[in-house]
Amino acid sequence: MASNRFLNALPQGERGEAAIVGVPFDGTASYRPGARFGPSAIRAASHSLETYSSFINKDLSGRDVIDSGDLELSPGDVDEMLLRVEEKTDDIILSDMRPIFLGGEHTATLGVVRALVKVYPDLMVIQLDAHADFKDEYLGSKINHATVMRRVADLISSDRIIKLGIRAGTKDELSEAGIEVPIPLEFIRQDGNQIIGSLPEDTPVYVSLDLDVFDPSLIPGVGNPEPHGLTWREFIQITRALAFLNFVGFDVMELTPKYDTTGVSAVVAASVVRDLTLSLLT
Repeated sequence: MASNRFLNALPQGERGEAAIVGVPFDGTASYRPGARFGPSAIRAASHSLETYSSFINKDLSGRDVIDSGDLELSPGDVDEMLLRVEEKTDDIILSDMRPIFLGGEHTATLGVVRALVKVYPDLMVIQLDAHADFKDEYLGSKINHATVMRRVADLISSDRIIKLGIRAGTKDELSEAGIEVPIPLEFIRQDGNQIIGSLPEDTPVYVSLDLDVFDPSLIPGVGNPEPHGLTWREFIQITRALAFLNFVGFDVMELTPKYDTTGVSAVVAASVVRDLTLSLLT
């Protein structure tokens, strides 16, 4: 019987280099709910994978990654969820590990960044996403999946967010996020490897990846799919570049498995987690 932990991760309580935490929450979903089932689907799909990534040329075998399981959360309580995520990130950092969060909805990223900026005041965030998530308010709320990066910008400033793959948002929202409109088709195909490679090597970098950054032909099982997304090749180029930075953690958000009965989306999501983990542990 397969473990309910991610791939070959160690159980909670072990000492590790990085800690995986699930955030089964989708309380602010506005289109296709179900991302709360994302963490368990990613873990289950991970057992179809090798620990070795042929693209990264590294192996998780022998690496000390622990899986702390899922946070216990009240449905719909955003403030509680963010507090639990922040506290868990604090604990991971105090244990000299790097955080890996599995979503769940993208709002959870704000809790991680709240904790990281206490330790890394010069933090930069690389946002891999189809949507700007830069609204100041959405459906009467200041904190939700459509405003999360605006709230992150409140903490670290917009110019410290590297935005890759974004292709959806209101005209004003995109402009405020610093994205040219109308979006040139080549913007999505821009060289993320080159952009990330130009960052200072000592600057702490956190990666927040919404799985809708990929083209829906690759991952249809997301809450808000958008056409013209990243290919796997482009993702791997970005992931390889991250290994040369001060990469301090990442999240993989918004897998909504019930919208892909083939299970392919979960397998790709688990591959994303594996390969980003291998770059994180370089």
